[in-house]
Amino acid sequence: MQQGLNKGLTHALNVNGYSFQYAILKAAKACLEAKKSPWVFEVSEFPVTVNEIPIHIDFILRNKHEPFFFIGECKRADPALSNWCFVKSPYVSRKISTGERIVRETINADPKIILVVNDPKISLDWIERCPDIYRLAFEVRSNEKGESKGRGQINEAITQALRGMNGLIDFFVKHFIANATFPLMKYQGKWLRASFMPVIFTTAKLWVSDVDLSTANLKDGNIDVSAVKLEPKSWVLYHYAQSPSIKHPVKHLEKSEELSDILYLDYTRTIPIVSSEGLDSFLSSPLWNEPDNWHSYC
Repeated sequence: MQQGLNKGLTHALNVNGYSFQYAILKAAKACLEAKKSPWVFEVSEFPVTVNEIPIHIDFILRNKHEPFFFIGECKRADPALSNWCFVKSPYVSRKISTGERIVRETINADPKIILVVNDPKISLDWIERCPDIYRLAFEVRSNEKGESKGRGQINEAITQALRGMNGLIDFFVKHFIANATFPLMKYQGKWLRASFMPVIFTTAKLWVSDVDLSTANLKDGNIDVSAVKLEPKSWVLYHYAQSPSIKHPVKHLEKSEELSDILYLDYTRTIPIVSSEGLDSFLSSPLWNEPDNWHSYC
């Protein structure tokens, strides 16, 4: 009986992904202690609500240099569909011609002004333009036996990560309104700021392709990528235009009538997707080490 219980518990833990989640946190702690990473573990299984939908964030990491938070979502890939392949979109916006910007969402608030007048507002920060940002993702079969999870794992992880981020932003705003400050703030100034980015950590193998989708045959709509080389990646930057149903209700500082701007300001968010092998490389990336590198989106 004991053997059967152990086998059942092993299966339950692996299927639910808790073991993978805490293994990621242990590895992140080791990376911090080795002074390679600025990311400090803050909390796990943090409950938030967005648009009346309650969820638990797998874990939150805080950047030790500034109030910048990674909202971590862990995803054990079905072994049968453990190749995640990413492709660029050749047409995103009329204004994008030299690569998309890496963006994060930021709350801004002034604690010295009457709170009724000065509700916190949202802005979008960007760090640099990057030619290697992907907008299309596909789960491709491997030679492994599956766990009957089916397709849709990537979209499920993205939706959960974005709900977690939006729920945490909503929590920070309500905390500010009640307390005139943000949680975990280490400094006080004229303006208080807190920045957020959703991140997916996965057991999947990540691949990218530079195929130009606009070269598809107009007669049948098909494209042949058999001659295109797939390149393995330890982590990728993915852009996703979140739907209004999972977005927080906080007002944005910037307003625009241009669809190209609205696509970014209101909807598009950068979501790093990180493989198990890429954890140290991602957490220690120079992108996250200099707070002054980030600029207000305009």
